[in-house]
Amino acid sequence: MRDGFLLGEYVILIILLAGILLSGCSPAIATPAAPAFSPSPQSGPVVIPFFTTETDPVQLETLRKLIVEYQKVNPTVEIDIVLASPTSRGRRLLTALSSGADLGIFEIEPTLMTKWADAGYLSPLDDIVTGIGVDDYQPGSLFRYHGHVYAIPYATSVYGLWVRTDLLAQAGLAIPTTYAEVLKAASTLSQGAVYGIALPGGQNIATVDYFSVFLWQNGGDYFSCDGKVVFDQPQALEAVKKWAALTHYAPPGFTVWGYNEQIEAFLQGRVAMAMYAGRLGVAMAHKVPSLEDRVTVVFPPFGPEHVTLGVHSRFAIAAGTRNKDAAKAFLQWLVSGDRLLRYDMTVPGHMIPPLLSVREKALQYHSPYVVKHADWMRKFNLWSSYTNHPAMNMGSVYDHKFVRSDTAPPWADAVFSTPGIIDTMLQEITLGGKAPEVAWQEAIVRMKAAVSEWKLRHPEWYPPSCR
Repeated sequence: MRDGFLLGEYVILIILLAGILLSGCSPAIATPAAPAFSPSPQSGPVVIPFFTTETDPVQLETLRKLIVEYQKVNPTVEIDIVLASPTSRGRRLLTALSSGADLGIFEIEPTLMTKWADAGYLSPLDDIVTGIGVDDYQPGSLFRYHGHVYAIPYATSVYGLWVRTDLLAQAGLAIPTTYAEVLKAASTLSQGAVYGIALPGGQNIATVDYFSVFLWQNGGDYFSCDGKVVFDQPQALEAVKKWAALTHYAPPGFTVWGYNEQIEAFLQGRVAMAMYAGRLGVAMAHKVPSLEDRVTVVFPPFGPEHVTLGVHSRFAIAAGTRNKDAAKAFLQWLVSGDRLLRYDMTVPGHMIPPLLSVREKALQYHSPYVVKHADWMRKFNLWSSYTNHPAMNMGSVYDHKFVRSDTAPPWADAVFSTPGIIDTMLQEITLGGKAPEVAWQEAIVRMKAAVSEWKLRHPEWYPPSCR
């Protein structure tokens, strides 16, 4: 998913349903529930494009099985899976949308949601939410904008700090619970070929996401809930300085890192700490099981405020798709009930079901990983109540207190797109040698200009009511 989360340039590949049927996949449940929508009768098959960045083999195999099951009761519907790299997804989708291509169902990046909804690219999905049950969704997981739901979540990823307990013990250090302890551990454990901590520092959304945790936990935010820039407050500079100090103990090359490089560095033993969601644990169990008993995950301790990064991975439906009712029917079926559980459990603890009724079943799922690491999964479930996202939650931290706002900053793309204001600021510090104060002040100027320009182009916008 978001995670966009395993990066790497994949060649765009269309897997036709005929190829899926020839793969020999057999359904895991006998009779899928009937769809809530009935496609209009027509001659020939109903083809629904399905764009995804979930390229993990287990996830793809599960998706293929689910599609086969769906077609057993909907034989006129074909689902064309299109695999895309997270790094190129937004650009390719925008090109297709603006040219009138039929995109059907696709994963959508948080930074693009408000922009694409305003542009009329997204179809309202309120009827799907009603069909599934709005009260079953984790608060904040639905993307609502101008009174409509435009994106349906299929998973939530919550970010914690993974630590090598064996290395800490050897150095006589306890598991860190404060920023000072993290900094000391990173410094102490940076010896030889081992570095203290993995941090993404490339011009990408991973860098923005991770820095945001430093910002929020130290009582700062980018904008107030009514849309004013508040990144000019001293707590923001404190976050910049803390982030910069930790980068001294990150491996060489971190300044081009995104998400995936952190997992590999941790599994290879190159770093003693890394912030990531549950996928790191799943990858560890699969690739380096010898590490499992020497690792734990804790709530990120970068500041006093209890808040961390949470990424809701969501599907949208193109407003101009040719078979909208059929696309809605399939999407509602896929992201509910047993289908959602089975898809999310391909990466347990990382793809946390956004439906509360399904989430309860995840901890009882028949899986060796769940049996061994239910404690990790319970932590992520608990921490999901304290999640925030820079492009989805505007003004959640106010007066040094976190109370999540579900208002998305409509200028998110102008500020957080990559390369953007925040990742550029951080690279100017790590690569350009600028003092944190100077880079921060320049970022404030750029951010205020970007927001002011957006507001000038949207005079109809008015600040939402808030605290």
